[in-house]
Amino acid sequence: MYIIIVNAMAANGKGLQILKKLEKDPLFQMNYCRSFRTEYKGHAEKLAQQVAEIHKEQVESVIVIGGDGTLHEVMNGLKQYSWLPVGFIPAGSGNDFARGISLVRDPLTIFRSIVKKRRPKMYWPGVYLTDKRTKKYDRHFVNNLGFGLEAEVTAAAERIKSIKWFSRLKLSRWSYPLGLFMVIKDFKPLSVRLDLDGETKQLDKAWMITISNHPYFGGGMKINPEASIQPHTFSVLVVENITKWKLLLFFISVYGGKHMKLKEVSHFQVSSLAIDSETPIQFQTDGQIGVCKSCLVRKETESRKIFGAFTKLTS
Repeated sequence: MYIIIVNAMAANGKGLQILKKLEKDPLFQMNYCRSFRTEYKGHAEKLAQQVAEIHKEQVESVIVIGGDGTLHEVMNGLKQYSWLPVGFIPAGSGNDFARGISLVRDPLTIFRSIVKKRRPKMYWPGVYLTDKRTKKYDRHFVNNLGFGLEAEVTAAAERIKSIKWFSRLKLSRWSYPLGLFMVIKDFKPLSVRLDLDGETKQLDKAWMITISNHPYFGGGMKINPEASIQPHTFSVLVVENITKWKLLLFFISVYGGKHMKLKEVSHFQVSSLAIDSETPIQFQTDGQIGVCKSCLVRKETESRKIFGAFTKLTS
């Protein structure tokens, strides 16, 4: 049995279009595929958890059709069932996870590769815990976890993408640049304490702190070009003591990864990280927005099998 969890409204209905295309393929009927459509934010996580609890012995793979946010929810729904393989067919506006794991673009090619059980990629999500004791204990993230300007720009971009005419005109790719211009004028740098594998740093004018599983963010921005899919460490990018005008240069150069040459940009490779603030700060994880005063981050020790069709396979 293949369970397909679909965000039918992803990218203005692209998820539903992909599902209808797959339903016409003979492999869809031959392999007993059951599809479930999400109805609200957080629904994909509940669906994944329910499917795993009821059908864990019969499920060959849980296939996600949607954006990175939908995948984030499914991964969290399956966190107690890490042995269940996941297939991903990107249908969002950003699709950074697909870039990060080198998925091909054609949905039908990906689907056929999943059901034929071709060699998977191994993937190690990040795990984070906010404010020591919350209901969000041990949440997983697949792309990145970010604090500061990145989080506020993400929140602004999500508000822009929710405007119906903006999405209808297929302008979602411009949501992050527009979000940046909305936020940068009034943004105040963070004052936080950062612990990197036991080494403590006090940052008084931090603009961005980004923990990455792979290079991409915000619909193709190569925010952390030194990040790679591997089991033990994250790449952490810190931007501090930078002027607003130079920050615009940072974002202009980020698509090609040239921003790493700026003196205000630091890079660390760590297995665990802790961040503490005296006041609440906003964060984003796979495009999902939250607020906390402290956060612990580590690498998941158990790998996940990701099935699909890849342009390159290194794991």
